Amino acid sequence: MPRYKHPRKTWQYSADFKVKAVELSHQEGIEVQQVAAGLDINPFMLSRWRKEYREGRIRPDGRKRVDVMKEKKAPPAEELKELDRLKRDNARLKKENDLLKKATVSGGSTSERFGFIQAHGRELGVRYLCRWLGVSRSGYYAWCKREESQQSRSNRDLLKKVRQIHRANLGVYGSPRVHQALRREGISVGRKRVERLMREASLIGRAGRVYRRIPGIERFYERHRNIRLNQPAPTGLNQQWVADLTYIRVGNEWRYLAAVLDVYSRKVIGWSLGSRKTADLTLRALRHALRVRTPRPGLIFHTDRGVEYGAYLIQNELGRHGIQPSMNRPNQCTDNAHMESFFHSLKAEAIHGVSFKSEQELRVVLSSYINQFYNQKRLHSGIGYRAPAEYERMVA
Repeated sequence: MPRYKHPRKTWQYSADFKVKAVELSHQEGIEVQQVAAGLDINPFMLSRWRKEYREGRIRPDGRKRVDVMKEKKAPPAEELKELDRLKRDNARLKKENDLLKKATVSGGSTSERFGFIQAHGRELGVRYLCRWLGVSRSGYYAWCKREESQQSRSNRDLLKKVRQIHRANLGVYGSPRVHQALRREGISVGRKRVERLMREASLIGRAGRVYRRIPGIERFYERHRNIRLNQPAPTGLNQQWVADLTYIRVGNEWRYLAAVLDVYSRKVIGWSLGSRKTADLTLRALRHALRVRTPRPGLIFHTDRGVEYGAYLIQNELGRHGIQPSMNRPNQCTDNAHMESFFHSLKAEAIHGVSFKSEQELRVVLSSYINQFYNQKRLHSGIGYRAPAEYERMVA
């Protein structure tokens, strides 16, 4: 084995030193941990010395510690007490610093202060918190024994209902839609109260991030204009349809979703999923919509300016059914805001944060979201917080 030039030095404490340490730890008001900290030794070592001292195995013999370093001197009891006081002051300051971060309730009502003490009393001490928040301990303990108020019971029952609605709608509803869902069930409650209860319970809706892409040079199709621009809002079904496509990651590849939506009811009436972004994909979605609906000639079919919708296959199909094609103005993606809104909701509520391993897995999720949730249950602000299927039944 190699020979070390500077081996580690080992402390060998003399019996006198051990006896003094043990006797110091036996003084009234002094704890083993304090003595160990003052002498810079491990508390377990001092506990072992105390045991050996009781058994008579350690006696003062006048020997000095075998080491080139000077023997440590045991600090006096006064110094240990001062060290202990400084540690307590440091712990108190740390508590106050933590309180400053938490105690936005310090300016609230007495009940809010009592609630704060109840939440943090075990950690920081009831007596200390009562003094710091300016309330009496007797008042706090009386508050703890008091029966729950009617308002508190009402909030608890309402929060239970809010949780049910939030969970039943896949956890995507924020406070506006939860508020509308409560009203539909006959529960009269303020919007801000719902906001507060959801915020306190950490219930949040899902929202997508805003992505910005650098637009490329797109071909301008003079023959396709935005005929929706000067048209009034539709007054019935099958007057204006909008369509678009988007992309969704599956493993290390992309899949493309084309969809058709009725502007009047916000219902998705046709969609198609494929591995290639082609006119065939958008044609399948259009034919799906035509099988579900039987529109009269004159229907406006609005899309963006992509080649998938300007292709002959799409334009020929539209002509066969007497449908008028309409496209966005150049660099004006908001002309197709209804479809952008649908894709935004879809990705925020069902796609983001989910890893799809196969196209079939993605297809199942899309079918469940579009056919069962979005069309049948999801409340839409643009149609008076109703579901598309319900709205169509109302106007039928």
